[in-house]
Amino acid sequence: MGNINTIYKFVFLFIASVISTTAQVSPGAEEPKTLEHTFYVAGNIGNDLTGDGLKILNTIVEASKNDDNASLLIPGNFLPQKGYEKEGERENQQEFLKKNLLDAVQEFNGKVIFTPGRNEWTKGGQNRIDDLESFLQDNQSNIEVWPDDGCPIEQEDITDDLILITVDTQWYLEDWDDHPNMNSKCDIKTRERFFAEFKDDIKDAHGKTILVSLQHPVMSNSKRSFFEKIGGFSVQDYQSKEQSYLRGRLETLASQFDNVIFLSGLDRNLQYLEDDGIPQIISGSTGKSQKLSIRKENEHFGSNKSGYARIKAYKNNETLIEFFSIENSDQPIFSKTLKSDEPNWSEIDFKTKEQIGDSVNASIYTEEETDKSGLYKSLIGDFYREVYSKEIKAPVLFLDTLEGNLQPLKEGGGMQSRSLRFIADDKNEFTIRALRKSATRFLQATTIKDHYIKDYIENTVAQRYAMDLFTSAHPYARYSLKHINDLLDIYAGKPQIYYVPKQKALGLNNDEYGDELYMFEAHVGDENKEFERFGSPEDIISTRDLLEEMRKSKNIRTDEKEFIKNRLVDMLIGDWDRHFDQWRWALHTQKDSTKLYQPIPRDRDFAFPNYDGFIPDLVKLGLPLVRKMETYDANVDNVKWFNLSGYPLDQRLLKTLTWEDWEEQVEFIQSRLSDNEIETAFKALPEEAQDETIENIKSSLKARRDNLEDIAKRYYNYLQEFQILTGTEEDDTFSIERKDHGLTEIIMINEDGKEVFRNTYNSETTDEIWIYGFDGDDTFKTLGKGNNPVEIKVVGGEENDIYDFQNTRKIKLFDHKSKENTIINSASRKWLVDDYEINTFNPDKRKRSENKIMPQVDYNGDEGLSLGIKDTYTTYGLTNNPFNTQHTFDAAYYFATNGFEVGYQGEFAHIFYNWNLGILASYTSPNFAVNYFGEGINSENQRDTFGRDYNRVRIEQWEIAPSLIWRGNSGGSFYAKPMLQSREVSYDEERFIADAFPEENDLFDQQLYAGGELNYHYENRDNPAYPSRGFEADITTGYKTNIDGHNNEFAYVSPWLAIDYPLHESGIAVLATKVGGKAIFGDNYEYYDGAILGGNENLRAYRWERFNGKQSFYHSTDLRVGISRFKTNFIPLQIGVSAGFDYGRVWAEDSTSDKWRNNYGGSIWINGFNAFTANTGYYYGDDGGRLTFTFGFKF
Repeated sequence: MGNINTIYKFVFLFIASVISTTAQVSPGAEEPKTLEHTFYVAGNIGNDLTGDGLKILNTIVEASKNDDNASLLIPGNFLPQKGYEKEGERENQQEFLKKNLLDAVQEFNGKVIFTPGRNEWTKGGQNRIDDLESFLQDNQSNIEVWPDDGCPIEQEDITDDLILITVDTQWYLEDWDDHPNMNSKCDIKTRERFFAEFKDDIKDAHGKTILVSLQHPVMSNSKRSFFEKIGGFSVQDYQSKEQSYLRGRLETLASQFDNVIFLSGLDRNLQYLEDDGIPQIISGSTGKSQKLSIRKENEHFGSNKSGYARIKAYKNNETLIEFFSIENSDQPIFSKTLKSDEPNWSEIDFKTKEQIGDSVNASIYTEEETDKSGLYKSLIGDFYREVYSKEIKAPVLFLDTLEGNLQPLKEGGGMQSRSLRFIADDKNEFTIRALRKSATRFLQATTIKDHYIKDYIENTVAQRYAMDLFTSAHPYARYSLKHINDLLDIYAGKPQIYYVPKQKALGLNNDEYGDELYMFEAHVGDENKEFERFGSPEDIISTRDLLEEMRKSKNIRTDEKEFIKNRLVDMLIGDWDRHFDQWRWALHTQKDSTKLYQPIPRDRDFAFPNYDGFIPDLVKLGLPLVRKMETYDANVDNVKWFNLSGYPLDQRLLKTLTWEDWEEQVEFIQSRLSDNEIETAFKALPEEAQDETIENIKSSLKARRDNLEDIAKRYYNYLQEFQILTGTEEDDTFSIERKDHGLTEIIMINEDGKEVFRNTYNSETTDEIWIYGFDGDDTFKTLGKGNNPVEIKVVGGEENDIYDFQNTRKIKLFDHKSKENTIINSASRKWLVDDYEINTFNPDKRKRSENKIMPQVDYNGDEGLSLGIKDTYTTYGLTNNPFNTQHTFDAAYYFATNGFEVGYQGEFAHIFYNWNLGILASYTSPNFAVNYFGEGINSENQRDTFGRDYNRVRIEQWEIAPSLIWRGNSGGSFYAKPMLQSREVSYDEERFIADAFPEENDLFDQQLYAGGELNYHYENRDNPAYPSRGFEADITTGYKTNIDGHNNEFAYVSPWLAIDYPLHESGIAVLATKVGGKAIFGDNYEYYDGAILGGNENLRAYRWERFNGKQSFYHSTDLRVGISRFKTNFIPLQIGVSAGFDYGRVWAEDSTSDKWRNNYGGSIWINGFNAFTANTGYYYGDDGGRLTFTFGFKF
């Protein structure tokens, strides 16, 4: 549901993951009776096509001769490592492939399915894969390349009960900037869209056996090198950030459904693994084998023998897994049968209609669930809790009593709803949606996407809080919309409320559905296109399909007036959740053959919401995305934030209509929706729900209707500020004429010379326009010399585009550097870069800004309590990295010293391509304090004699530093900055600083420095809150000199390295270590620039800045062990302990001491959901003991 419930994230930062069971595995090789299909799996055959690869293929071909229905799956690396040669240089390679690959599989008794992998992507990207696909299929009739065209995913129905999903994981891991034509033939243009498609494919196959064939496994027991295990430096490393996230997302999505089996071929061995019921088969043992680390207690299997896997799928969702070696292909070296959970029908209490009656009194929640304290209600809000626990009288629905013999088709639902789709004999489809939503689904979709959380989230306060927040939406008020839709001639469903008992018609879904209140309605889809309630169209399509059609041709249009009317109804009823999937589109072909699509709204779950608590309002300051969630009253407070979800689609579709057209729809709504009609509409609600809350809603609805013109005008003006125009995949011409008085007229003409779009924009109302050409040889022409023009950014597309900018003012072109383009005027402003994100249209991308205000609270023994605030203002545009600009202002007050600090950090994207400009400015007051104990490792801590303040030094300082900043995709970052700094230390006779330096020392003068600094940082950890494996490295080097007459001048370098290494693969025991130091080159520097040790970062038993010298070195080590993981009534917790030891020293000028300082100690830590860790420790050294408290681990 998009970002609909981001408000809850502030509570659910605690959420983490474990994978839940989706299939039960039982050992043994006993075969069930009805075999549907046999799959053979062998990856990596291209790595050794003249040896083991060829032997494996021959063995499989021989084995397949006895099969009736079989497929050979080769998930990646069916070519040698050098990839597919370019045209003109591939003749010898083609002959080799014909002889050693195609001839080998020619006699296979079934279909051969190749899935591109790392080798196939090695040269040329998608273009080369397309050529390879043509070569394979032209020379062998039984070959398929799935997914085709270098796209990410393809689903095939093998039988009615067996689904094969092929995934090109290398597509995900590729650097898309390296391929200018990336995704040009694919409907899926973003990685996030791929995950959504994967989930939809699995959800559509609910109840069937689902095989997912992909090169990279989601789990593996292959041994890996030390650095590959902890670093993940290459995207191809198993522990790289990209692969870890990909594996986590795929496994998490699969864990939400039954009978999903992953088949992979990257690892050079044979493996069978399970992670909480998700099976993983790896079959890639070709050529040089890869060592294994098998955990026998999990009944995992692994072998280095050359061989293959065979999967036999049976009618009853049973699957037989077998592994064979080519040494003895007659007997499997391992076998296992997977059986899905079948319900025990005798244990389900199916009541008859006679036993239940025609109606039942039921509520959505129990009274216990809605019983909250007065304090809770004050902080969180009243919402509509009482309505949720109030029983209503609902008619009973037995599905087998309906006409059409309804049969379960598949499970539906979005990010929080629970629904089932049914199909009738006449192919019409209907849906039941539970009024009680799923907190688990919501939390999984919006908070932790790469770990499965069901087993650990249920019956916790996090789940209960989510369920409570669902009560902010009135469960019955939306049913007033049936009458309102009829009044306003809006196509929409007509839902009815029923009590649906558990019954045999629910089939396998009885475990999670039944015995509660449901909404029953006709599904909005093409299978119900003859229904009058949907306008009896020729077809009904999704928004994604609509946008794809608009991209391919301009012979279609949407009914903008109808869409405006529907969007005004959204604002009228307060429904802010109007993202792409909340709409369907009814096709009505016009007499001139134009395809006209009219909107059908869906799922108005958030009509008339109530967010009346203190905390929701507070959270909006720090989380801009939740500002759309306004309490329903007489007006829309902020049309920008309220329409956040609907704005991207509004931008795509509302292009030509004027304010008069909007005003016409306002008047239509106001004229139809009288007070009496509003009263009539709400009579459709259950009688028991007709309470004071409904009276308040009706009153607000009448008032908002009267204010609708003002609301519409404000939103209309906001829409005009920024515009996106798009071409087609044909040859389009855009004529951009600059006229007087800030007017710009844009005309689009198709390849037939027909004008398909014309509109005029005024720079007083429109700030910026983006024009996307898409595919085809497009022409962009600017004419005229009008003043004060609108800023325009033109993004060409995939072919040779012509840019004829006769007027270059306030217009800039963006296109690929490596592709041919024609720029007629050399003075044209342009940016030619091979950047996929810039040059590819993304319907979710837009120009926007947001401001976050967050409180800051901290405490440590040296600085005491500090309170502060951070304000971050971020803008996003066409060229983000990862934003367009960001401005952060922060301030803090320190109570122990009465000091304060203020700061500003600014960052501006792409000052050079992929390099941002940073600006830092900071100031600390004269009372701001740091510690100083003297030089060298033998300095003394006299806290017991003089107190903590004795070593505190008050220092006033400011700094200004611009910088160049680079960030990589895999965890690396770099900056280079010149800097100007001022330091002024206060002389205090009662403190150590006066004993260390005479008052006339230059230290107490204002010191002005100029210098420069370079830094490189790399980090890759599996979980920042509790890293079980990770690698982090940092090196800073710089130079500073006085520019105010003082003689300080020095250079410095400060490297450090941290490693987290699992002593057990489960991560229950981790060895963490960090080593680092600092060296200063030059003798003229002040103490505050010295090499410093002490505090939570290194010598943890010692105060901050405890030791100061010219060089420093430290080494810290922890052994961290998780003692117990359990689910509490609050949140799932893991409790652990650590034992730590630190040692280090500083070297001062002329010091001959060989003394080292060390400390030992330990901590007790509590981790919640792997999302946060509270860590309390005690460490003892020469100065005594020190108590520490940190969030997370410092290394």
